[in-house]
Amino acid sequence: MRRMFPLICFLLLVQVPMLVAQKVDLRNYVIGGYDPNPNEIRLARGRAHTFWQKNGARFGDKARYLALEAASVMPGDVVQPLWQNMINAETGAGFLLPSAWNPGDMHCFMIYDTRIGNFVSKHGYLVFELPRRETFARFGDYIALYIRPGIFW
Repeated sequence: MRRMFPLICFLLLVQVPMLVAQKVDLRNYVIGGYDPNPNEIRLARGRAHTFWQKNGARFGDKARYLALEAASVMPGDVVQPLWQNMINAETGAGFLLPSAWNPGDMHCFMIYDTRIGNFVSKHGYLVFELPRRETFARFGDYIALYIRPGIFW
């Protein structure tokens, strides 16, 4: 029993931080570019600012960038051909299954920089599959915290 105690303590010391660590999804969620209109950008900026005011202390410096939906995109709104992008995409495999495809599942995401308090660009990213809420994921060149609006935020 005496020999087992240090071994158990060591395993707990090594494994517990790994269990509670924030995981990052390194698959690129972007399948194309999309430019939201100025009103959608303004509303998304307000949502990002409100979220960061309420939750900034909880995430601290870990979340420099926030990824949030600026607009829902209908297939008719997309001008560029996406078939080649969807076949080579790291996410969005559900697009290839006709039974699972829903035209309202495309979203325009924008990346909000918490240090400057504004979006990194006026251009958005077209995303088909969504990461889990409040997890870090890759959107183009950015690793951002995905935030999703709730009922009360």
